[in-house]
Amino acid sequence: VRSWKTYTSLLDKVKNMNTILPLISELHSDCMEKRHWAQLMEITGKEIKNDSPSFCLEDLIKLELFRYAEDVQELVAGATKEKKIEKKLKIIMNEWSALEFEFDDYKEAKLLAPLDDTIEKLEEHSMHLASML
Repeated sequence: VRSWKTYTSLLDKVKNMNTILPLISELHSDCMEKRHWAQLMEITGKEIKNDSPSFCLEDLIKLELFRYAEDVQELVAGATKEKKIEKKLKIIMNEWSALEFEFDDYKEAKLLAPLDDTIEKLEEHSMHLASML
């Protein structure tokens, strides 16, 4: 039975599905943006319409992801890292946009109040930004 072409063909399809299904699960990530799907199409050399209402499992199977397993995993990992960076940047931007400098009265002029907390926040965010690179 194992020497039959039908058996080997079916075995190959099952092995390919064992590779494809975890990749499809990874591609289902919220981190996947349009640019990542475009990269996936570039990797596979095939076009899909993932934003179409008719997009289905068969479309992903036709991509033959088993041939590009490592590339797909790298793509999803990169998308996940990008999403984390975007979240951190958004937090940092929100903190700085809400920051207000305080001024103290000094004689007839206004002087900038001590910036200890601001400098500390600047150093902290600088470290976060440097670690993103």
